[in-house]
Amino acid sequence: MSGPEPYDPVELQKLKLSRKTYCQEQLKNLSIRAENIQLELGPWAADWYIKACIRKFQQVVSADTAGLRMFDDQEKVYLEECLSSLLSSVPEDESSLDDASLSSKFSCLTEFLSSQLGTDFTGLLFVRTRAEVAVLAHLLSMHPKTKVFFTVGTFVGVSSTASRKGNIGDLVDARGQIHTLDDLRFGRKNLVITTSALEEGIDVTACNNVICFDKPPNLISVIQRRGRARKSESKFVIILADDVDPSIITTWDNLEAEMHRQYMDDMRQLQEIQALEEMDEGHREFVVEKTGAKLLLADAVSHLYHFCATLTTGPFSNRAPVFSVKPADHKTFTARVLLPISVDASVREACSSAWETEKSAKRDAAFEAYIQLYRAGLVSDNLLPVQAYDEQVAEIQTEVAKVASLVEVAGQLNPWHLVVRDWQARTDGQDLSTLDCFDVALHCNDEAVATVQMLLPCNLRVLPTILLYWDARTVFSATIRPRSAPASQSTYPHVAAQSTALLLRSVFRNRMDIEKTDFVAFFLPAEGEDPLEWTHQFVGTTKGEEFKPTILANLSLNKLGMARDLGQRGRAYVIRGFQVGSLEVPATEYQSTERDENGLYLQVSRFPKRTDFLHKVSERDEQTPARRYTTLLKAEDCEVDKLPTPYAYFAAIIPSVLHRVGVSLVGTHLCNTLLAPASVENLELVVTAISTSAAREPTNYQRQEYLGDSVLKFLTSLTLTSDHLRWPEGHLSRAKDHIVSNASLAKAALAIGLDKFILTKPFTGSKWRPLYVAEQLEQPTGQPRLLSTKTLADVVEALIGAAFLDGGFAKAIGILKVLLPKPAWSLVEERNEILRTSHQASESSIICPPHFTQLEELVGYAFTLKSLALEALTDSSYMGPNVTTSYERLEFHGDACLDIIVATTSFNHEPPITTHGLHLIRSAVVNADFLAFLSLTLCLSVPRATIATGNRENDVSVSETSVPLHLWNFIRHASPALRQAQQGVIERYDSLEASISESLQRASYIPWALLARLQAPKFLSDIVESLLGAIYIDSHGSLAACEAFLERLGVMGYLRRLLEGGVALYHPKEELGQLADTETVRYEVFREEGEEKTLGCVVRVGEREVAKAVDGVSVMEVETRAAEEAVRLLKGERGNAKKGHGSLNL
Repeated sequence: MSGPEPYDPVELQKLKLSRKTYCQEQLKNLSIRAENIQLELGPWAADWYIKACIRKFQQVVSADTAGLRMFDDQEKVYLEECLSSLLSSVPEDESSLDDASLSSKFSCLTEFLSSQLGTDFTGLLFVRTRAEVAVLAHLLSMHPKTKVFFTVGTFVGVSSTASRKGNIGDLVDARGQIHTLDDLRFGRKNLVITTSALEEGIDVTACNNVICFDKPPNLISVIQRRGRARKSESKFVIILADDVDPSIITTWDNLEAEMHRQYMDDMRQLQEIQALEEMDEGHREFVVEKTGAKLLLADAVSHLYHFCATLTTGPFSNRAPVFSVKPADHKTFTARVLLPISVDASVREACSSAWETEKSAKRDAAFEAYIQLYRAGLVSDNLLPVQAYDEQVAEIQTEVAKVASLVEVAGQLNPWHLVVRDWQARTDGQDLSTLDCFDVALHCNDEAVATVQMLLPCNLRVLPTILLYWDARTVFSATIRPRSAPASQSTYPHVAAQSTALLLRSVFRNRMDIEKTDFVAFFLPAEGEDPLEWTHQFVGTTKGEEFKPTILANLSLNKLGMARDLGQRGRAYVIRGFQVGSLEVPATEYQSTERDENGLYLQVSRFPKRTDFLHKVSERDEQTPARRYTTLLKAEDCEVDKLPTPYAYFAAIIPSVLHRVGVSLVGTHLCNTLLAPASVENLELVVTAISTSAAREPTNYQRQEYLGDSVLKFLTSLTLTSDHLRWPEGHLSRAKDHIVSNASLAKAALAIGLDKFILTKPFTGSKWRPLYVAEQLEQPTGQPRLLSTKTLADVVEALIGAAFLDGGFAKAIGILKVLLPKPAWSLVEERNEILRTSHQASESSIICPPHFTQLEELVGYAFTLKSLALEALTDSSYMGPNVTTSYERLEFHGDACLDIIVATTSFNHEPPITTHGLHLIRSAVVNADFLAFLSLTLCLSVPRATIATGNRENDVSVSETSVPLHLWNFIRHASPALRQAQQGVIERYDSLEASISESLQRASYIPWALLARLQAPKFLSDIVESLLGAIYIDSHGSLAACEAFLERLGVMGYLRRLLEGGVALYHPKEELGQLADTETVRYEVFREEGEEKTLGCVVRVGEREVAKAVDGVSVMEVETRAAEEAVRLLKGERGNAKKGHGSLNL
């Protein structure tokens, strides 16, 4: 290491002349203190003081402690040499302590203390300096008159020790006085020597003697010190030097008497003012006639404070009202109260009339402000802050969350009861010409199998194609299309009944009652076929022995009916071919059987006994040998139906077709009754909306519920903000939460009778039998069932989603009027204009600040109403001019705009995203940390001129550079804490930006942990949503303009990346919960040791510690990183080859 730098000769000379080096100052102070000790306590005390200071310094130097950090090494050496030489001249003998070597003041002190022997003495001894404290404590502990009877402690000021680092004249260690006062209270010490530190601020109750070793500096000190003697019969002693005039005591007494007189005068004036304030000045009160609620002048201030406390403002603003009082004239005052900026500007300020006292003026201003709030609808008829949309605040607060999770609802609607009713209304039993006719066509691989006419007494909307799973490899499709009325011969009931019975008996002969022909649906042959002739032609069977190889060779297999094995009680088979027994046939193609070499055999496969073809066949059922191989049946042991097999195929799928018809009838009835005012035309969407997953229909409500949830929140937000132009964001949020809550939606569903339309019972075909009119009349209505309130709410939201898909917001509004009578819904266009008009009123008073055009360029949108942009960027802490209100209301509606844009974009993606995938994508994109990062990233380069001067006069040059202008630069606030939060997040952003951007662009996972580590304040994401709200209102409700801003911000680009797949969507904590299965996952967060005070987290799965993360900046961040590591380790252990943080099949 290199030596110390040489001193500047000039500076060195200055120090020599001034003698103001640190060592010189220390020696000078030591000398001054020693002289003072000699004057006050005597030469012996001064000698002891000097020796004590020198020895303490030597000990500190030898220990090389931090106590001398004010000195450098050369100073310490020099000072030690000076003090050591001084020590040799000071006497070492301490046995020479006698009264002659001590001052008369000290002798006076010892005489007084000696006079207190035998009493319960507890006292404080006040001195002027810290040096006197140390020396007196030593003297009293050694003097023969005091050392036995007095246990001495010391107490000096602690706050001043920090400025005395390295002071060699300071003998008192403040760190050793922690327990001094407790020792005095409990009798372990009976005398404490102190400076002015104990005059005030520290309670000393166990004291009956106060001694002043010097004259108190002023009357205040006299009174304060005297007040320390709390016990009865206490003594207050002042020791005065000979040169002090004793009349000072009389002067103090006179001053105290004058102070007491002035105090009593002030108290009388205060009592007069209080009496004046308590006078009844006008009997002001406000009464709500409807409820009788009363506001008194004396209660107005507390009511106003309570109202402000209910406001939801940002963490950087003050929610309390601000009062200002000024004189109206020489006798009266007026007051003005200003409410937080989140309150509407029209009711934010109120003034009082003139009053004789300031307190009354403040009360009157608060009184006027509260009446304004009531008339603006911000205070209820009970004169309490409005908490939600409904006027009955208490009822709403209790009913939203307190609805049973399971409720008893009506049984599922039986659609065939409706059909039976129509049978009775549309036919007389003799003529079927009034029925509706439908062609039901059955296809397989685009080839026609059979077409049959279906007669019903009710009209059907167009049904989607019905997929029918014959087996694991064969899929049929059935289409149902309306057609003209049936042929005249088909209108006779007995003809229709015969053809229907013929079809059904081909498959369900054992489930039919041959006496009954009143089918709820009739089936006839296709157009062009005579039903009566068709029935006579195909009724009955042909014995197998009548078939000959030559006959079979000329017949199409489709013309043959099903073969029935008489040895198996008529078991049905489909004929695939025939052969004579002597023909060689590969044994592997058929089940083993004994064959007659000259007999005729039918090659057949079993006709399925299943009646449910709506759901796929399980692989297990497909592996049974009877289904895998063709069977040979001896022809003479069989009978063959005359009805061709394609009709048997059709008969088999009739239960499945009728089930779908029934579901369609339920949906149609819902559209024609409850939902008729909404005019929803797409029946398929309605059926999807009422189908639960338990019903096992081709589609269920889950995806539409996801969309409907966003539509409902958007329309609710729009309706509330336009209905209540003065409501702050907190009121709007509570109202919205009530309207869209599961409890409210479930209650609405039950109120209108929607519950009976909800499909929960799956079709299985088990024990299916033909449906007869008479039996349906005898059947009771469906038994009550239990449904969760969430299911009821989900169906409501799914119907809203269906209406939106059918006709946009207009249809959604129509269905909301049916399902949710409150609030009063109206067209989106009307709501948009209400909001825009409300902001136009304040536009004329707004002055655009500098850089406003840069703001518009940054956002990518030119505002017509500039006030909207300013409001969107105004924090609730802002107290300056040129403002209407803070951004919370716009942020409230902008949140709904963001949600509907993300929801519709995700929902419309092809191929469709699963419901769970939709929710995960929305959680990833509509995420405060993600939006905050993008708002920090949004930046614009603006030119800036730089002026530089040269060495010569008038030598000036101007250069132009570009500087970044960020979105957060435009936030208007008046909070140092917000500014500090901005600076902190910018520093973290600079270190994390590259990693987060790289992950968002290329990683196969979402950077949850990095975003959490950013610790972005909420206002950064809030301004994104408030700008969305501002753009929406300014653009007359254009979601396309909002989407363009999101595109510029980067939200839509990342949304597309997530929709395209390849990015794992699960949050690490969610995926860890899945990997843990039934085991419990616990996160144990701890604070790490060290100056940084970072966090650590241990993850336990069950009782096992799986992973650990350290150096965390927040609980969420460190838990997320720990979960990431745990997921990686568990996947490695289980051999999971999936990459990233989990995968999801979208």
